[in-house]
Amino acid sequence: MQGAAVGTATSALGAALIDLQPEGSAIAPVITIAAGQLGLAAGGLGTSALVQYGPAPTRLIWWLLLGVSLAAAAAVLAMPETAPGRPGALASLRPRVAVPRQARGTFAVTLPCVIAVWALTGFYLSLGPSLAAQVLRSPNLLWGGLVIFLLTGIAAAAAATFRGVSPPTAMLAGCLALLAGAVMTLAAIQTASAAAFLTGTAIAGLGLGTGFPGAFRTVSALAAPAQRASLVAAIFIVSYLAFSIPALIAGVATTGFGLHHTALVYCAALATLGAVAAASLIFRRRSSAPVPDPAEGGRR
Repeated sequence: MQGAAVGTATSALGAALIDLQPEGSAIAPVITIAAGQLGLAAGGLGTSALVQYGPAPTRLIWWLLLGVSLAAAAAVLAMPETAPGRPGALASLRPRVAVPRQARGTFAVTLPCVIAVWALTGFYLSLGPSLAAQVLRSPNLLWGGLVIFLLTGIAAAAAATFRGVSPPTAMLAGCLALLAGAVMTLAAIQTASAAAFLTGTAIAGLGLGTGFPGAFRTVSALAAPAQRASLVAAIFIVSYLAFSIPALIAGVATTGFGLHHTALVYCAALATLGAVAAASLIFRRRSSAPVPDPAEGGRR
C-alpha cells in the first residue's frame, strides 16, 4: 500500500510542481528530487535513532509517520489546482503512463544513467545497514541510518547545488561519481575499512544527486503540460524497477552466498553499469548533437 501511495503521488506532484514553477524556471525538478531524497535521509537516520534509543521501537515510528502523512494530506488540500476541471472524476484515476513521441529518443539516451543511479540506491538502502554493522563492527543501529543519510542527504544537497549545471554534464558527472563510489565501496567491503565505506557512500550520493536530476530535467522538459504526469510516471516506473529488482535479487542471494560475497558482486555490477552509462553518454556527445537543454525544450 505504501508503494501504491508513493507511485500515485509522485507523478502527480512532479507534474504539479512543474506547472507551478515561475515562467522560465527549472526549479521544479530539483524540488521533486531533493525533497524525496531529504525524506529518505530524515527517515533513515531518524527511524534508526528512534529504534535504537527511543521507546516502543516497533510502534513509535509508525505513529509519527501517520501524523506526518495526515499533515501532508492537509497541505495537498491547500495546494492550488494546476489543471482545469473536467467531467469524469473516476476516469481521471485511470493510470496513464506514456513517453511522448518527441521525448522518446532522449528518454532512451537517459535510461542507462537512470537505471545505474537507482540500482545503486537500492544497494545502499537494502544491504547498506547490514554492511555498516559488519564493516564497522558495531551493533548500534544508528550506523545503518547514517549510511542511508549519507547517501540520500548528499544526493539532496548535490541536486540543489548543481542545479545550474547542464543536464548532459550532470548525467555524466553522476555516472562517473557512481563508478568511483561503487569501486571505493567494493574496496571497503573487501578490506573492512569503515572510513572507505562511508566515503564511498558519500561519493555515491553525489552521483545520485547529479545523475538522476540531469536525466529528469532533460526528459521532463520535452513534454507538453498535458503529457507531463504520464511522462513523469514513466520515469519513476523505470527508476523504481531499477531500485527494487536488483535489491530483491541481492536479498535472495544473501541467503545462499552470504552478505559479503553478495555485496561484492553487487558493487562490481554497479561499477560496470556506471562505466557503461558514462561511456554511452561520452560516445553520444562525440558522435551526435548534445541532449537538449531543458531551457531550450521549454522555449520550444
